[in-house]
Amino acid sequence: MSEISSPARSRGDVAPLAGSQVPVPWQVMVVGAIGTVTSLGRLWLGNSSALGENLWAEDGLFALCVQKAGFLSCLVDPFAGYWLFLPRVLALPISLAPVEMWAWVANLIAAILAGSVSAAAFYLARRYGLGVISSLGIALLPVLAPMVGLEAINAIGSSYMLLLFLSTLVVLLYSPQAGNWSGMVLPALLLALTALTIPSAVVLVGLVVIQVLRGAVPRRYGLVWLAGLVLGLVGQFVVASTAITPRPLNVSAESFDVWASSVPISLLTFWPGLSLGEYSFFLNFTMAPLGITGWLVVGVIVALGLWKLVAGWGLLTSSRAVIGQLLLAGLAFGLIPSVIGYTNNRYFVVPLLLWGAAALIWLDPWIRRARPWVLAIAGALILAVWWPAIPASEFRSTPAPPWTAEVARMKAKCLADPGFVERPIFSPYWPPNWGDGLDEPTHPNLPCTYVLRWLG
Repeated sequence: MSEISSPARSRGDVAPLAGSQVPVPWQVMVVGAIGTVTSLGRLWLGNSSALGENLWAEDGLFALCVQKAGFLSCLVDPFAGYWLFLPRVLALPISLAPVEMWAWVANLIAAILAGSVSAAAFYLARRYGLGVISSLGIALLPVLAPMVGLEAINAIGSSYMLLLFLSTLVVLLYSPQAGNWSGMVLPALLLALTALTIPSAVVLVGLVVIQVLRGAVPRRYGLVWLAGLVLGLVGQFVVASTAITPRPLNVSAESFDVWASSVPISLLTFWPGLSLGEYSFFLNFTMAPLGITGWLVVGVIVALGLWKLVAGWGLLTSSRAVIGQLLLAGLAFGLIPSVIGYTNNRYFVVPLLLWGAAALIWLDPWIRRARPWVLAIAGALILAVWWPAIPASEFRSTPAPPWTAEVARMKAKCLADPGFVERPIFSPYWPPNWGDGLDEPTHPNLPCTYVLRWLG
């Protein structure tokens, strides 16, 4: 493998090598396998029965919808006010499996998807010109970051996070080669898939425009990529506009304050156990953080992102503009869903992944020069700090209820009363109120005529 040229490295930058760093296929496959096993392993470490018993929320509900109403009807049904396209597509193979195996199938599909994203991220980072260690770190962030284990790990319903992370890397790290049609079409398809799955993909439009304006992406490639994004967003709008229950929008000064306050709190998850809030010090003393701490942290990220972007605007052999865009995109991806409703830990997963990637790109020249024993110690320290958060959280990993027991309960009920309309519950005791806030066909109402078919 060739290395970064010394002038770029002396500035603390990284030069994209436009194809000279393409990793061999076995490296990509190994990274993908590591990502897959890690995604499954964190869920298993949280609860050894999770892989076969924890059928997570929408992962089960969407498969149920396919069995009740058919694939196409469920594919275009809005959920939570927007179109979750990829989870809808992946509900089909789950629904075709024996019902007792749904948790196994869903968890395996989620892990393969996570591993595929890790493999693609490693390929992009190496092709851009990053070292093996930095590329591996970026690739495994989606399955290793502590924040991911709270709720998002190995869940098909959270696959939009993987799509946003990978799409951002494609726009910022991929350097198309002249005449390479796959470099024009494949990213456009990924961007369209992302936009069909999550509305906040609109942020990617700005990134593509910036990359074209600064000359990092050829104009015709950028236009095709933008076409993919726009088509996806139009499809997203058309389907979302048919939602019986639209997504509530409640933008206010308070929602901005809550978002800003959550930014430093989410950053502290990189050191599990640290917290930002009022606490007792040696029992007798109370200390509280500055009230505007969140806005100060946001201001620093914005200033650093803009500075890096401007400083590296015309330097295509520099990683500065890429780092700046990763910082700013992370803020935008967290801001949009947070300020329109309520703040949730899920909304800070993508920002942390992008900020982690920015840090690894920035550190790459030093990582390359570091001695192996230094890297080994640093890796061991990171693993030691992260280890308490490596097992998926109890909330994410505890089967609630165990899926096979739930299937047995429904079968017994329907054998006793074939005319009954059952309502299965998925982990974590979801949906609330047995789905009273959901709309058909994505509703847990399940006539016993369907359940009796499971008996063969």
